[in-house]
Amino acid sequence: KSDKHAVIKLVAKLMRSGLKSPYAACMLIRMTCKLLETSNDSSELLEFIESCLRHKSEMVVYEAAHALVNLNRSGIREIAPAISVLQLFCGSAKPALRFAAVRTLNKVAMTHPAAVTACNLDLENLITDSNRSIATLAITTLLKTGAESSVDRLMKQIATFVSEISDEFKVVVVQAIRSLCQKFPRKHAVLMNFLSAMLRDEGGLDYKAAIADTIIAVMEGNAEAKEAGLAHLCEFIEDCEHTSLAVRILHLLGQEGPTSKQPS
Repeated sequence: KSDKHAVIKLVAKLMRSGLKSPYAACMLIRMTCKLLETSNDSSELLEFIESCLRHKSEMVVYEAAHALVNLNRSGIREIAPAISVLQLFCGSAKPALRFAAVRTLNKVAMTHPAAVTACNLDLENLITDSNRSIATLAITTLLKTGAESSVDRLMKQIATFVSEISDEFKVVVVQAIRSLCQKFPRKHAVLMNFLSAMLRDEGGLDYKAAIADTIIAVMEGNAEAKEAGLAHLCEFIEDCEHTSLAVRILHLLGQEGPTSKQPS
């Protein structure tokens, strides 16, 4: 690992020879990505990763797609072939492949939402997936790539099963709502009401803190949301199980409460 030239020679040799084991091919893709981070002449390395998108093993194909969308130098043109592969995986009969594809698309949507728009129809089909984790990721990805007119419909759909998913995926929903509030400020009332309902559900400290942070961020970014946000936070601390979070909210109320329209 410390001898860069030896690693380059090894990777070049393995790229030419071809590997029979899909596990070895995945490791080679990861080594190639490491070299791409420091290499000036990257064309051959990129071509190798792109060629792995046509590998007979689904594991290798996904590894190559995942690598391409996570490269720092990747733009929309570079990730287009990987997006096409992930789009195909969204329709796979294997839940693991569907989950891997939609989770990766969810991450790509944070930086290149326009590139993921082509997958919207496939993501719509995953909203009713029996695996709630897949359905949650599909909806939150659509929230990042969809239009303002689709927000109400998507929020109603996710409300039907949000109580059934783990805190980890609830946090993903909260993060999507946070970006939505920034993207569509006029939708703050609908989104804040949804967050308030989530605050009343059972959940751990990280989950509740993510909701509180989002409400506070919306209040700071949208003056019209301040009164509703303070009201939701006041209601929450009446029955808050987490002392550290309650202290933070009380501190905020002490700062913002006196300047609100109805301090009492």
